[in-house]
Amino acid sequence: MIKKILKDELIKGSLLLIILLGVFNILNYIFQMSMAKMLSVEDYGVLATLMSIVYIFGIPSEAIQTLASRYASKFNSTGIIKDFLIKSLKRMGKYLFFFFFAFLVVSIWLSSFLGIKFALFFITGLTLFGSFLVPINRGILQGRKKFMAMGMNMVFESAFKIMISILLVFLSFKVYGAMMGVVFGILFAFAISFLSMKEILKSKRKKENLEFSFGARGIIAICAIVLMYSLDIILARRFFTAEVAGQYAFISLIGKAIIFANLAIGKAMFPISSEKFNKGKTTKGLLKKSMTLVCIISAIALIFYFFMPQLIVKILSLWDTKYLPAANILFLVGLGFAFVSLSNVIILYKLSINKTKYFYWLLIFPVLQVIFLSLFHSSLREFSLGLVISNVLMLIYSLAIIRR
Repeated sequence: MIKKILKDELIKGSLLLIILLGVFNILNYIFQMSMAKMLSVEDYGVLATLMSIVYIFGIPSEAIQTLASRYASKFNSTGIIKDFLIKSLKRMGKYLFFFFFAFLVVSIWLSSFLGIKFALFFITGLTLFGSFLVPINRGILQGRKKFMAMGMNMVFESAFKIMISILLVFLSFKVYGAMMGVVFGILFAFAISFLSMKEILKSKRKKENLEFSFGARGIIAICAIVLMYSLDIILARRFFTAEVAGQYAFISLIGKAIIFANLAIGKAMFPISSEKFNKGKTTKGLLKKSMTLVCIISAIALIFYFFMPQLIVKILSLWDTKYLPAANILFLVGLGFAFVSLSNVIILYKLSINKTKYFYWLLIFPVLQVIFLSLFHSSLREFSLGLVISNVLMLIYSLAIIRR
């Protein structure tokens, strides 16, 4: 039975990605814990806010990777994929400087609204260059089901980020050093991703009339998911003191372990489901397996969050006590992110089979989250309950559209 389970394409791909993304996330946690230890609570709160903005940059990033994955899984010809790669990089390069300049303009307001220096927003904006280019290459690797190469690229990104960030923070560059490490990590990942695409790069380019539009509904769906696990830290920075916001940011980071662990399942499921759909095969079994895996991983994490939150916070903060006052909300925050993980799998499944009719309504839920968190922030517990409620509502809607 074990052999039969391991031969299952979804389970095999998911396990490989869970391991590699697990290493990636462990390295990211080492980065976060190192920064939490080396920086003051206030400075760590600033870093967490900037990293939430980087996650929001992940909205187009995830859309681009999903689009690239769809094309790579659709075409077996490396020549056509090479054509897609060249056209995508050229087209994205044309828009990057515009996006960067637009972000700097918005950052003038953000700097005042969040009380963070403009120079830090400038450095954060530099991550756009990697965030818009790396997903093209990773998406091609994902679509060709080269999960090892895609996962290792992410691992190398995190490892390089840790080395640069720790060095620069140690040299007293503080948050500036931490964010420069993030920038260099992303650019390094982009550079080495081509090493895993030798077969495509060496092939003869075969030009094809490719439709690059991912569709407004697809972008809206991915936008809604990313916002649901990114807005909480930004709003905490707005509504609480710098110290309390820093404490919440650390707890939110631990809670997001559920999301990051479950992302592997969605990334493995998408190309497999897309490929089967294009061949006219049934795909509903993949959704059931994916949701079951997400539930198992989430339940295991939540058991630990419920019974030993303080111990987890102590261990992950390297026995630092400055984040312990917020440990009592760990289960609630984790529960909220477990609901997002289930919504994410459902939405990716619907994207893989081109059924996106009801996706426009998904943007309601980030708006509801902003409203709930803006109204209910007299304490961190109340704030966390607002997070859970908004994410539950999104999951209910996601479940409702499965059969639509």
